[in-house]
Amino acid sequence: MSTRRCVLCAREFEPPAGDASNTACPDCHRAEWEAGQAALSQESAKSQSFPVTVALIAMNALVFAIMVLSGVSAFLPTPQQAIAFGADFGPLTLNGQWWRLVTSMFVHFGIIHIGLNMWCLWNLGRTSEILLGRFSFLLAYFASGIFGSIASVYRNPLGAGAGASGAIFGMAGVLVTFVYLKKTPAHLQINKKMLGSLGSFIFYNLIIGASIPGISNAAHVGGLVMGALVGTLLPAAGASESSRRTRLSFVVAFCAVSLFASGAAAKHFRSSVAELPSIQRLIAQGKNDEAIARLQEITAREPQFAAAHELLAKLYLSAGDYPKAIYALEKPNASDPSNTTYQRQLGSAYIAAKQFDQAAAFFQKLVRANPRDPRNDLGLGAAYMGLQQYDAAIPAFSEALALDPKSPAPQFALGQAQLKAGRFADAKATYQRLLAEFPSDPRARAGLDAASRQSH
Repeated sequence: MSTRRCVLCAREFEPPAGDASNTACPDCHRAEWEAGQAALSQESAKSQSFPVTVALIAMNALVFAIMVLSGVSAFLPTPQQAIAFGADFGPLTLNGQWWRLVTSMFVHFGIIHIGLNMWCLWNLGRTSEILLGRFSFLLAYFASGIFGSIASVYRNPLGAGAGASGAIFGMAGVLVTFVYLKKTPAHLQINKKMLGSLGSFIFYNLIIGASIPGISNAAHVGGLVMGALVGTLLPAAGASESSRRTRLSFVVAFCAVSLFASGAAAKHFRSSVAELPSIQRLIAQGKNDEAIARLQEITAREPQFAAAHELLAKLYLSAGDYPKAIYALEKPNASDPSNTTYQRQLGSAYIAAKQFDQAAAFFQKLVRANPRDPRNDLGLGAAYMGLQQYDAAIPAFSEALALDPKSPAPQFALGQAQLKAGRFADAKATYQRLLAEFPSDPRARAGLDAASRQSH
């Protein structure tokens, strides 16, 4: 193996295989790293506080405290509650409530969500405040967070988006490019170990975001990209004051133009989402025919827009037009086959249209895909009842009851199937159990009376 002379101490050393960039021996390399860490610690010690980081954390904590004191769950707020406090939501954001792109950065879905985000912000924020300076840090934070919100509302316009993670990913992106391009203060020896730590943070958090339902990786990626661009454009720490001001003015202009253009693009490409509130107002006013016409235009223009198909199907169902409702519901179910709302609506439409064979096949597939959901067994039992296959309906309802023993619906359905199948003693026992739990249920009383008459 060839040797190399250390540029710092002039001693010869053997570089690692394949590493052509290493110009310092292991001892000097380690000393550089330790000196950099010490200098960074000294900078932290000099700063008795980190006003920008602390202020951002305080604002997030204040919003969360106000939410909890207002009655919002500290552990699992609903999307509607988050939207009420400023979360991002396409039909509102794209309809002129652009302030949600900012306020959503301070709204969180529970104490675990805000706790993890604030821990990351405390660590990345202090480093950014030291290396970038307070103004550059604040500029990068808000530019990344807003761009992440725009990316989220474009990718998932009908979901409630909230949290500081887009901005936090942005700070990771800023630090990566800022350190990689060697813009850090000259007295701080920051090397590739810091880049490796940042890379690991980004990689693992993107993997976690992709594996957990409900997490918006679009906001993470959007914030990361904007942060990396801002870090590339920011002036180096050693730049002259005049050069620094000129460059910062350029970065501010770049951020403003980029955010305005991306917001306008999101509104253009998601224009149908912005139409939903006005259509819902038509429905509230009883103008269903006009609402149907508007929704038909949207679905013709955007065949994959599942929410429009779902709303159109509801209107068809309310009018008793089951074939059209089924056709409308098949589109969103095909585009999002794991959506239980679409599944239940489509299965119910099959039953309402008396297409019991299709309903039975549909619910059989759902039971196989999700055997722990009692609603699938209830639907399957209802399909069998429509087919007058009462003996097949009984085990379906029994399974639904085993999965949800506290609900009256599977008990009543089981009693009905037992009555139809001529199992009067079983039906009587089922209704007696139901009345013991729900003594004022008139359906259970009527079922028990019918079973008692038939069993004599």
